[in-house]
Amino acid sequence: MSDRSDLKQIAEADWIEWLVAFNDLSRGFIEKAAIDPPYGDDPRRQSAMLAIAARAFTLFRSALTLLQQGELLGFRILVRGIVECAMHMEAACFRPEYLQILLDDDKASRVSRGKAFQKIAPNLTEDSNRRLQQFVMGDGTKPQSLNLGDFSKGSDFPRYHHIYREISADAEHVTWTSLCRHPQELADRVHLEIDPQLTDFEMFDTVSIMALAGMTCVKHLRESLGITQNEAEFSALGHRYIELYRCGIEELRRAEEES
Repeated sequence: MSDRSDLKQIAEADWIEWLVAFNDLSRGFIEKAAIDPPYGDDPRRQSAMLAIAARAFTLFRSALTLLQQGELLGFRILVRGIVECAMHMEAACFRPEYLQILLDDDKASRVSRGKAFQKIAPNLTEDSNRRLQQFVMGDGTKPQSLNLGDFSKGSDFPRYHHIYREISADAEHVTWTSLCRHPQELADRVHLEIDPQLTDFEMFDTVSIMALAGMTCVKHLRESLGITQNEAEFSALGHRYIELYRCGIEELRRAEEES
């Protein structure tokens, strides 16, 4: 039975409190079923979905810790991984070919790493070199790499791929855009900011997409496993997310009009 005080706390939560509540409750949404999941006809795909959820929960907890410590750029970078998990979870649920794509991508990555290792390991024994050459040659077919952009086609949440790319460009990877975050021009000097702050829009975008990605991972996994426990808490988090998102959009709109 749901604790009324928990539901009231969720209903009155701000963004950080919402994220804390989700982090505290998320494992309870699936853990009993995850101990002995009803695998159905596709146990490997179900195992992949459980692993995706586990990865998302780990990243969620780590990102929340950085957010609470005020390390906002590190927080934004970790949120990219949570969004990636949500995109994978959607694909695992709705694309029958998902697991094969994942396996092919893994093979492509291992073959690529094998070729790179060949270039820096000239002193292998003849037998080891022969085995490595056989591995990188494979069966003559080139394994296909996974393209996350393909997952966004037909998705209910195309915003995932957009923000995933935005974080990649302006925070995750070393690009001119990401480097320009660090030098802060002052009146008499340029100050190098190790952990630059996010703008209000970036902060809202990052927090809200983190919340949505976490909800997406849990929702799809619950539906796949046929879980109904803790439905009241999960629904309350969803309703509060919508309220917070709408309020945030309105506040950003007002701020833009006033500026």
